[in-house]
Amino acid sequence: MSVVPTSSAFTWTNTIVLEENGMSWNYTEGYTGKVATAYRAFIDSEVGNKDNHISAWELMKVDRLTRNRLKTSLTEELDVTFDSNSDDVHTTDVDADISLDVLGSTSKTEDINNMYFVTYSFDRNFFDMGDSMTFDGEPKTEVTITMPAGAKMLSYDGVKIKTIDTKNNRTVVNGFFEEEGKITIDYTRKEAEIDVETEDDEIPE
Repeated sequence: MSVVPTSSAFTWTNTIVLEENGMSWNYTEGYTGKVATAYRAFIDSEVGNKDNHISAWELMKVDRLTRNRLKTSLTEELDVTFDSNSDDVHTTDVDADISLDVLGSTSKTEDINNMYFVTYSFDRNFFDMGDSMTFDGEPKTEVTITMPAGAKMLSYDGVKIKTIDTKNNRTVVNGFFEEEGKITIDYTRKEAEIDVETEDDEIPE
């Protein structure tokens, strides 16, 4: 959805949270300095009235167009699959939040941070969906993936790992999409830990 090449002045982060009945994939898009100016100029020339100023109606138009573009893209091909199949995955909500900092003169250099939100539902429980899942994202962009509670990650491919943490019985992966922009994770359900209490045998008097 970005309008400029990836650079130090443009950032794109992915936050993926998996639950047993669905998932969310949120994106944060950031522009700084001259790249922010270029983004404003693009809006003014492509969807605005070319007056070197971004008004509220132009912002609303960009918000609507961006949301529709994302919906269309996901309708044509989902960006998450289980065992190479997406039949049991459905998008239930797609939303966009274009920053109010876009408003004003196109020559402004103030930072812009846009957000996009996608919610998915699963026809079956996560642990019944398969043994592996693949995410199709933007190459070289930052990503955080939070697994469902009780999920054990067996292997991963396509992600340059920074950290793997465990929080509240959930595995959290932080890293970057590699060159191909596809991350595949093999997983299983953790075996339940059973606490066995032992009592001393009573000794008869």
